[in-house]
Amino acid sequence: MSNRGSEPESEQSPEMPPPVELPDELVEGADRSINIGGEPTTGGRASAFAGAEPEAYVAVLVTESTSDSPDFQPLYEESFVLLTAHSEEEAHEKAREYGKQQEISYHNEHQQLVTWRLKHVVEVKQIEDATFDDGSELYSRFFRNYARYRSFEPTLEGEDP
Repeated sequence: MSNRGSEPESEQSPEMPPPVELPDELVEGADRSINIGGEPTTGGRASAFAGAEPEAYVAVLVTESTSDSPDFQPLYEESFVLLTAHSEEEAHEKAREYGKQQEISYHNEHQQLVTWRLKHVVEVKQIEDATFDDGSELYSRFFRNYARYRSFEPTLEGEDP
């Protein structure tokens, strides 16, 4: 891969103006996706790919909504987030940072303040089959009490396989 502006002048078309150098503040963030806990890269694109390849992880996050309304009932959301990291510790930190970045407050249609906050990072697991083919398993967990599971899982009410 060549760097723009590093080609010899003889290879550049005479109609094309010379490359323009971008300000550092534009170049610095241009080679990264959303930063959720990783250290910013320094030294350009090449350093972002140095070292071992990151592994795929799935994080289970629970967020909670609260409100200043007297009759408000809390609502919880369980989300499964795909992350890449070099270790489980890094993946856990990225999961926490992702959850914090998703926190929000807004006024609903009744002008009541509703706030969503990260309640808990439930689990972070490395994905065993990161091929992401049809049927690849992303996450599983074991439990012993199906009745308790069914009591909080609304999609199971009255349904048989």
